[in-house]
Amino acid sequence: MVGTNSTDTNPPAVPTTIPCGLNGSTTPSSVGAYNDTRGGGGVGANIRVPVVAKKLDFAIQGAAGDGIGRYGSAQLADITLRPDGTQAPIRTAHALGELELHPNSKLDIYAYFGGEYAWRTAYQGYNSISITKTPAIPTTPAIPATTTTTFKLNQIGGYGSPFANNSGCSTENPPSNQLTPAGGGTCAGDTRLIMEGTLGFWDKLVQGPKGGLRWGIQYSYFTRSAWSGGGISPKAVDNMIWTSFRYYLP
Repeated sequence: MVGTNSTDTNPPAVPTTIPCGLNGSTTPSSVGAYNDTRGGGGVGANIRVPVVAKKLDFAIQGAAGDGIGRYGSAQLADITLRPDGTQAPIRTAHALGELELHPNSKLDIYAYFGGEYAWRTAYQGYNSISITKTPAIPTTPAIPATTTTTFKLNQIGGYGSPFANNSGCSTENPPSNQLTPAGGGTCAGDTRLIMEGTLGFWDKLVQGPKGGLRWGIQYSYFTRSAWSGGGISPKAVDNMIWTSFRYYLP
């Protein structure tokens, strides 16, 4: 009797080696590398005035420009990269409004509201290469190790791309272990707008030659809205209440 073996024992395809388009080299090098410099900057202003002498103060401040995300409290991104590798400053705007009420010498009541906004800076035309290595399998016959190279052309990228993948923004993955948090899912989540409103007070309990004791309560409402990607617009909301006791040296 003649038998057949249905197990495929053909070795995997030989990995493809991609030569450099500039000098034909197949080893990593700095050939073709270059420096790229971009300028950024912005303008800002602020004003503080007493609306009612010694009773109510009003203040407003703001700034806007290209590549100034780091100068805001939310630390928005400064730049992204174009498909050709050059830098693209991200336009941002920051604003803050303040009201401070002083009904008497012991009590201060305050209300603040601020926001930071980042514009879309997205492009298409990125090319990517990913390499997947599979170790050898000691079977009979043995299967050698393989390296698979995948090319993707004309991809989307940059900051706030409308084609970004936000499908996993509402999914919280389990941590890897008790010390390592989850790495997150498929969520580009590039920030469009961050806002926070705050209301609170400070009460001067004691003020004398040996110092002062104050206590206060603050409520904050915080929202972060991301640029839509794939038809999904992620948004996060956080409500916070803080209490504080402070001693001030004389």
